Amino acid sequence: MNNLVTSTALTFRWLNGQCFEFRFPNGKTLITDPWYQGCGKLGNRCLPNFTTDQLEGGDYIFLNHTHGDHTANVQDVYDRFHSTVITHSATAMEVARCFNVPLTSIYPVDYEGTYYFDGFILETHHATHHRQPSNYTETVERFKGPEFPGSPELNAMGSIFNMNFVLTTEQGLRIAFIGGNDDGMLKRMQGLQKPNIIIRNKMASSKVKINVAEDFAEWFSTADTQLLIPMHYETWLTEDPEFAQKMITDMNRILKDKGKVGQVAPMERGVWYTLNLSIATIN
Repeated sequence: MNNLVTSTALTFRWLNGQCFEFRFPNGKTLITDPWYQGCGKLGNRCLPNFTTDQLEGGDYIFLNHTHGDHTANVQDVYDRFHSTVITHSATAMEVARCFNVPLTSIYPVDYEGTYYFDGFILETHHATHHRQPSNYTETVERFKGPEFPGSPELNAMGSIFNMNFVLTTEQGLRIAFIGGNDDGMLKRMQGLQKPNIIIRNKMASSKVKINVAEDFAEWFSTADTQLLIPMHYETWLTEDPEFAQKMITDMNRILKDKGKVGQVAPMERGVWYTLNLSIATIN
């Protein structure tokens, strides 16, 4: 096929975990869950040699939740770009305290809200984290290690306050970002609310490697959306890259067998991509 005309709706790249850098057509940028550097396990699973200096923008930061693998580089991004930090209202004060962000640079949001920013509309939805059996005391103790940014309490809040969202660009492109469990997102993403593209965390913990492609493909086929970008599988990319590649290959095979047009994109961390609307001739 040869493109007759192409309109670029969005440029973006996946950096690690749930960390994406989005650049909207008006030039504004959004960084989700900043984690591209760290120490200990938080560093071992990152894209090698990527630094804050390589970010191209950071007008906004959005936090899906406040575990260390979602906040590791909040301070770095804010210090460079003086970002507006969008976070759940229950975590707002602790985010400001832990990362030395001025209170007027914190933008607290709540579940089931609609918020208007320069370049995009943000719709927020209640979400939950993958199950973690530890109680409050055990969770706080777990996050007292030096590798975890923020306070133990802020990390513990990450197990409670989790927020899915849908972005709508000024041109009408809709992007769903699902950082944990579905929590009704399939029901919300119907009809006029259907997104063009879904970015979703894996269906369970990285420790679970049984029926990963089958379960993920079944969920996505029910969503019946055009494109899916899996995220937060950096552990597999680091420890078992063949499994990570096979997951995406198997998902696309299953979707094709189901007669679905939606496809799963095998993203490479750190690489810029464009999301386009094109008219092409068929040879």
